[in-house]
Amino acid sequence: MLAVRGVYDGKRFRVLPSEALPVVDREIPVIITFLEDLPLADYQREQEIEIAKWMRATRETMKPLGMNTKDLVEEGRERCSPSSDEKG
Repeated sequence: MLAVRGVYDGKRFRVLPSEALPVVDREIPVIITFLEDLPLADYQREQEIEIAKWMRATRETMKPLGMNTKDLVEEGRERCSPSSDEKG
């Protein structure tokens, strides 16, 4: 049996730089063991809740815009569109 320590970033596994890799000249079966048991769904949910709390707190510190979203969009369109005088 051979053990190699590594890290998993959610997409791929990487061997720790200090680990010596064995020389392999054929395919070998692999068993991956996670030493820390974190239910991913629970962890992600906690992270989402923390992010939502932070976003709400940040939003509360902002001043009101003074107009609704539709008016903001229309004003943005008016600023970006060329005036009828420039079309010629």
